[in-house]
Amino acid sequence: MIIKMCAKCKKTVVYPARYCDECKKIVDEHRKERLAEYKKKSNKKYDSNRDPKYKKFYNSNEWRRLSASYMSKCSYLCERCNRIATQVHHKIYIKSDEGWNKRFDIDNLEALCDKCHNEEHKRFTTHKSRMHQNRI
Repeated sequence: MIIKMCAKCKKTVVYPARYCDECKKIVDEHRKERLAEYKKKSNKKYDSNRDPKYKKFYNSNEWRRLSASYMSKCSYLCERCNRIATQVHHKIYIKSDEGWNKRFDIDNLEALCDKCHNEEHKRFTTHKSRMHQNRI
């Protein structure tokens, strides 16, 4: 058994623990607070660039009920790769007139995992990889 000191109060702890039980509670609570603050700031920045019309739609009770029931219907599986789905995607984007009219149409929805949803919207890809995809 390897013994080392708590990183906060210097009591002895058993390796691989970094903190004693009392300090671990304090550190975990502090991490939760920092994470909540980070998420709040990050969502605020994202929402400030978002059109209020779409922000209102995605926060509506109707959309939340529809997306939750659709995810349940799909057993929370991505319809493209069978991983765990985390998001409901509109096949016809709601930013178009046709898409806005079909925003509550269940035939226009698709359950996707984060990876497939990011690929669909071409998020987090470099400029070079997008150029390569366009040539193929």
